Amino acid sequence: MASPQSNTSVRIAWLHGLMVIASVLTGCGGGGGPDEVSSIDTAAGAASAPAVRVLRAAAPGCDQLSVHDSGTVVYVVAARNCPASAVGLKLGLAAPSEALAQAVDVDLRYGEEKAEVLIPGLGLRQVGLFRAGQWRELPNSQTWQPRDGAGLLALNGSLYLLGGWLWGPVTNEFWRTRDLVHWEFLGHAPWPARHGSAWLVHGGRLWVIGGDLYADVWSSSDGVTWDLEQPSAPFGRRYTPNAASLNGRIVVYAGQSWNGGQWCQIGAPCEAEAPRDVWSSADGRVWRLETAQAPWAGRGLIHGSLVWDGQIFLLGGGLKAVPAGSLYSETVFEATDVWSSRDGVTWQLRSDQLGFAGRTHASVVASSQGCYVSDGSVGTQVNVVNDVYFAPD
Repeated sequence: MASPQSNTSVRIAWLHGLMVIASVLTGCGGGGGPDEVSSIDTAAGAASAPAVRVLRAAAPGCDQLSVHDSGTVVYVVAARNCPASAVGLKLGLAAPSEALAQAVDVDLRYGEEKAEVLIPGLGLRQVGLFRAGQWRELPNSQTWQPRDGAGLLALNGSLYLLGGWLWGPVTNEFWRTRDLVHWEFLGHAPWPARHGSAWLVHGGRLWVIGGDLYADVWSSSDGVTWDLEQPSAPFGRRYTPNAASLNGRIVVYAGQSWNGGQWCQIGAPCEAEAPRDVWSSADGRVWRLETAQAPWAGRGLIHGSLVWDGQIFLLGGGLKAVPAGSLYSETVFEATDVWSSRDGVTWQLRSDQLGFAGRTHASVVASSQGCYVSDGSVGTQVNVVNDVYFAPD
């Protein structure tokens, strides 16, 4: 396992025209809401035009190109059914119904990038061309350290990295980027250092809920200034709780603890506890118990939450505890079922099998196309995998 001094990198997968980001470390990147830098067209002003002009891309034989402009880097993602050979890429501003009259030709093959491309009406950009499903690794040795159980949230065109375990201490530092290349250190948050929290975007704010057996609730509109919304929420102390934004409310569910909310002691009995209650709140301050006993088996160790088609999806996860005489925790339960709920109260069993190996510490993320599950520990905590699964339904 890598040490805290090891070089880090960020890997991007272009899946179905969306940019899905995964750390090289298991469990880094759970976050409620859409854990992705979206690849929608970025609007550009055009005061004299009858319609708003947006940055568009065109290429022969490929009519499915998605564009994301970070302000410094433009990513162009071609659909899987586009020609496999190099394409003649054009970039420019135009209304959705207009042709690209003023465009720049960019000579790129898939997986390549070009610096200082002058795009008419926008200025200089670095431009990269990728195919859906293609991974790209970005060296990251000069910014944040390797970490586990951190939060990764997208808000207002920026991606925020929050907290995490640094192979020894936990941290409360937070970073921001718009392109995954240039990271800005924003400082240390006022909330106690932690990992394995419920990281969430809700109501235009970043939320940090519990984790590391805390029961507090914090929020921020910019990742810099944080408000303590609730010092001790009634759902209690949990590690890896899940939180989802649904119907204007924050819904908290799942997660695990040990020995009545206390950390395990070396050599002492340590039993995993898994509450099945579900709570919700409109403001993070006042919480309402939706159900005390959800029908699914109690579980935690899921990083992120899935909200798709107006429903919360709960899949996989499990429990871990520290065997007597051991220094490290071990898996004691792996769930393989899939549940969904439209309100956090009534839950429906969608499947009793995942279709892949059960796992703990997996990362989950939803997009407009469906849901993704990646990485995790299979069977034992040390058996870490790096596979990725997708389901459109």
